[in-house]
Amino acid sequence: MIYLVVHLTYVPGHEAEGAEYERAVLAYFREHGGEVLGAFRPAPWTDGTRAADEVQLLRIATREQIDAYMSDERRLALVPIRDHSIATTEVVMSESLLER
Repeated sequence: MIYLVVHLTYVPGHEAEGAEYERAVLAYFREHGGEVLGAFRPAPWTDGTRAADEVQLLRIATREQIDAYMSDERRLALVPIRDHSIATTEVVMSESLLER
């Protein structure tokens, strides 16, 4: 199993467009066998800034499924919207969970 933590920062003024893009592509992620374990808007730090505009917790069984999602023609067709509305994307990937 592969776990992903995705940190998204939207282009100022394009937050709604970025959020709509994410809703669309996460539907494709699910179609490729992925699960959205959670998504949230981080609380601001004491100085008012945020670590990200949105954080997603995702899970998918194989790297092949990730590759199929990444090359999905519907997702690729939305790249211009993504480029216009999402400033940065940081992804952390792991194939294991720590036992605590």
